[in-house]
Amino acid sequence: MSKAWKDGSYKGWRKIRELVIRRDGCCQRCGETEGQMHVDHIVPRRLSGSDHMENLQLLCQNCNLSKGGRFFEREVTQ
Repeated sequence: MSKAWKDGSYKGWRKIRELVIRRDGCCQRCGETEGQMHVDHIVPRRLSGSDHMENLQLLCQNCNLSKGGRFFEREVTQ
């Protein structure tokens, strides 16, 4: 878990979120670039997933909601 969450600071999370959005640029599952985008934990936090960049990906709302707590078997969109 990131220091931002431990300290209860959302400012730190917003910074991480912006970095992930800039890094990925599109939904890492379907390639969508429009609409509401979510920063998703690849390994969910409830399963001890971290807030580190390596565990975060950008997903469109549809892909994120369809994923739930499951892991994708598909490769990341480049």
